[in-house]
Amino acid sequence: MSAISSLSSFLQNINLVQNAQNQIAKLTYQVDTGLKSEDLQGYGTQANQLLNLQGAQSTEQSYVSNNTQIHTFLSAYDTTLGQVSSDATKLVGALDAFTVTDPNSIANLKALVKGLQVDVAATLNMQVGGRFLYSGTRYTTQPVGDLTAAAQQLAAPVPNPAAIPPTTFTPVTATSVPTYDNQASTINVTPPATQTAAQAQLGAQAYQTQNATISTNQQITYGISSNDPSFQNLISALQNALGAVGATGATQAQFLQNASDQVQAALTGIQGLKGTNGTAETLVANANALHNQTLATLQSQVTTITQVDPATVATELSSAQTQLEGSYKVVSSVLNETLLNYLK
Repeated sequence: MSAISSLSSFLQNINLVQNAQNQIAKLTYQVDTGLKSEDLQGYGTQANQLLNLQGAQSTEQSYVSNNTQIHTFLSAYDTTLGQVSSDATKLVGALDAFTVTDPNSIANLKALVKGLQVDVAATLNMQVGGRFLYSGTRYTTQPVGDLTAAAQQLAAPVPNPAAIPPTTFTPVTATSVPTYDNQASTINVTPPATQTAAQAQLGAQAYQTQNATISTNQQITYGISSNDPSFQNLISALQNALGAVGATGATQAQFLQNASDQVQAALTGIQGLKGTNGTAETLVANANALHNQTLATLQSQVTTITQVDPATVATELSSAQTQLEGSYKVVSSVLNETLLNYLK
């Protein structure tokens, strides 16, 4: 009877030791991580609430990540549009300063135009994150060809100051592209009615913008094509200015007039593009500010559920360790007593 009683006491104390060990393991985890539990089961009735909060956090973080990438593109558009606008302004200054009887003036204009052609092409061929900014949705296709190539030069215009001809590059259909586009020879056909579906699709991609959801029920459209009329005007203005260098008389005057009119139209158009892009940039920045505020609120709620008070946990851990030491002593005592009884 005594042996049975001792065994029962021993088992009870072993159970106490195991419970104490489990409690110490839990408290040690809390001290090390600052979290109440390493799995959802440890949060009891708050587990579903925690899951919902974490799901909301994931959604908000996805918006932030996506919007941050979009903002990178929009910022790059802003910078490059500023560069193209600067190039156009330089051309305006050169045209204003041009003197038809001064060989140095002619040489300076030619050198400037050649440099601007290279710079405009390089700017419109800018890549960000492996994507060509101005290629529409042809993300891996360089959109602009060599603007200094002989094939890009203009024929002499018919002198007629009273009727300035329109931009040379204006596409004849919604799916054809200017001659300076890198894929013009593939997309454009004569007559336009013979264009295939594949060619039309490629032409449409050259102008296509992107749509993005930046927050719940809020979308933006962004993206600028290298074939925008603003750039067509600027590139045509550069070529007309270059044409004026090698012309004389009324033909030269017509080239200069064309260049002047088109560069002014380009500047107006670029300013409009900057405004539209700036509006999208502001919307994305404002949306991300709200998403980050929401993330901070959600994190505060998650912290309330998951975090522990380090001082309280340290006290509980110390108490549990003391209790475990006591249980060890009791178990040891029972074992010794049982052994003695057995030896008797």
